[in-house]
Amino acid sequence: MERYGIGIDVGGTFIDVVVAGSAGPRYCKVPTTAGVQAEGIRNGIARAAESMGLKLGELLERTDRIVHGTTVATNMMLEGNGARVGMLTTAGFRDELEYRRGLKESVYDPTLPPPRPLVLRRHRLTVAERIDARGNVVEPLDENAVRERVRELRSAGCESLAIGFLFSFLDSGHERRAAEIAAEEWPGVYMSVSSEVLPQVREYERFSTTAVNAYVGPGTASYLERLERELAEAGFAGEFLVILSNGGVIDGHFAGRRAASLLLSGPAGGVLAATELVAARSKHRNLITIDMGGTSYDVCLIADGTPRVTSDTYIARHAVALPMFGIHTIGAGGGSIARLDAALGLHVGPASAGAVPGPVCYGRGGCEPTVTDANLVLGYLDPHATFGGSVTLDIEASRNAIRRRIAEPLDMELEEAAYGILRVVNTQMTNGIRVVSVQQGHDPRDFVLVAFGGNGAVHAGRQAEDLDITTVLVPRMAGAFSAYGGLFADARVDHLATWVGRCDTADGTELTKAFAGLCEKGASVLRSGGEVLNEAWLACHYAGQTSEIWIPIDLHAANIGADVLAAAAERFHRAHEQERSFAKRNEPVHIIGLKVVSLRPGKRPQLSVESASSDSQPQPAGHRNVYFDNELGWTSTAIYRSAGLVAGAALEGPAIVEEPDTTIVVYPGWRCRLDGYGMYHLTRNGDAR
Repeated sequence: MERYGIGIDVGGTFIDVVVAGSAGPRYCKVPTTAGVQAEGIRNGIARAAESMGLKLGELLERTDRIVHGTTVATNMMLEGNGARVGMLTTAGFRDELEYRRGLKESVYDPTLPPPRPLVLRRHRLTVAERIDARGNVVEPLDENAVRERVRELRSAGCESLAIGFLFSFLDSGHERRAAEIAAEEWPGVYMSVSSEVLPQVREYERFSTTAVNAYVGPGTASYLERLERELAEAGFAGEFLVILSNGGVIDGHFAGRRAASLLLSGPAGGVLAATELVAARSKHRNLITIDMGGTSYDVCLIADGTPRVTSDTYIARHAVALPMFGIHTIGAGGGSIARLDAALGLHVGPASAGAVPGPVCYGRGGCEPTVTDANLVLGYLDPHATFGGSVTLDIEASRNAIRRRIAEPLDMELEEAAYGILRVVNTQMTNGIRVVSVQQGHDPRDFVLVAFGGNGAVHAGRQAEDLDITTVLVPRMAGAFSAYGGLFADARVDHLATWVGRCDTADGTELTKAFAGLCEKGASVLRSGGEVLNEAWLACHYAGQTSEIWIPIDLHAANIGADVLAAAAERFHRAHEQERSFAKRNEPVHIIGLKVVSLRPGKRPQLSVESASSDSQPQPAGHRNVYFDNELGWTSTAIYRSAGLVAGAALEGPAIVEEPDTTIVVYPGWRCRLDGYGMYHLTRNGDAR
């Protein structure tokens, strides 16, 4: 009997479901159901089953694993509807979350308000205890005070508890005892303990990450538990996994306890897909992924086949120092709303029309023009498209909205106003690519764009032109690429520790012992299902720096010797020079932390390859007038349907290729060719092979 894997990606507008089997992936799209995502996921799987001639229960019974990329935690941070958090901390450090290390994103803006607090000051309570910088107990924990404070927070209506004490990353005894007391006084409370969430130096980052985990944890955990229960009731008996922000997957129970590690869960799936389906299977090893859906635009850099990972991430202006893919997100999607300010300046996003009401053309009550409305008016989108049967487009409504809200106030023609919307959003997206490339020491001209999401391939050509990038790759299943990517993930967990020393004087024996302890922790989490592999990293910096760069280190040797540490130091110098434009090779490299990435390889979906014939010249299904820019004006453009294209198909721009869940715009001066892996290669002024 055929066995399947199911990948799920929940976006702000649509839920994508991919079913992978021996015949290749099948995918479908259903609207996101606000507040009841579990219901939308069931509907998506049911629709996929129907397309396969199966009932929902039959498909679930034949499914070995479901991998879910979720935005539940992210949405709680962005919308400010997480749990009411209470916090216990060391006496004298009540306001550490408020100080934020003096960080202010815009130092020249005196009117910039502080971020929305995740823990109200009246819910941040202190207890007497103290461990010093060497891990010695200076003042014992006042256990009676812990009991009193926990009772106060419970009586105040708090819904979860964060515990963060000074120097607990060196000795977690006080935090562990406080957690035991809290469990006695407050049975069943969701608890987030800093020495478990992020056992690393720097109070603000550790306390902030712990508070974020407590804020999004209860809602995320209950959502995952409910979804897993409903899937089981519908017939699923396989493994339920959730994509982590670092590109791994883990079981739903662990993910619920470490909810802060899910903040980039959804976008991480697309990065995984690009790594596995492009970087590992083609000549292109340097990629920039762009995922444009209905709400956001997510960008990530993959250098030499490896996605960038960072521990310096801010979500809704709060630090989350867990290892995550270096994904930069801006509020620019198909549903991003275009508006004029008081001075008649045009802005696009970050506010989005979402799934309901959605763009004006969806006919669900929207009245503010969006990027999708502009794309429809300018001819990029088929006015008869249904996006999987979920909508019927109304182009006249889009025209009226853009004319009334943008064109008439600016005294512009309709198409000029719509094109202005696209110019603004394209510029924002181009700047987003610069953040992950130029600002990290990479020349975008050395990279290939991989465009996916429902809207990515509509706009990617313009970003490529702006950055002088000559190649864009677009998967046929671009709209469901992130959902598919989760099925290529390995079970993964990261464990971190503080370790202070220098590469030139470190005790290799002690360092080896510390790494061994982290490896054991990883094995305990991934204890079932096969062999566990480990990767080791050092957090390095120069003396006086307050940020670090993670450097890989060889763990194969029985003992970490001076040669291994010298090689790590040289890698740090090179990385520092690339990212920050200079290196101090005559200065010692300091170590501030350790990380072990524990992996349990998973089963990959089977990939089908279609034999590519020599370049074939497909016949267009028709032509449509498209407005590419103010200079060209309206241009008669060939329209190609997915069903009429086979491997080897080549075409010249201007042209538009319509896949079931995405549209690929081949701009004037570009060429496109479809390969045997279902990937469109778009090249500018060159051969599309």
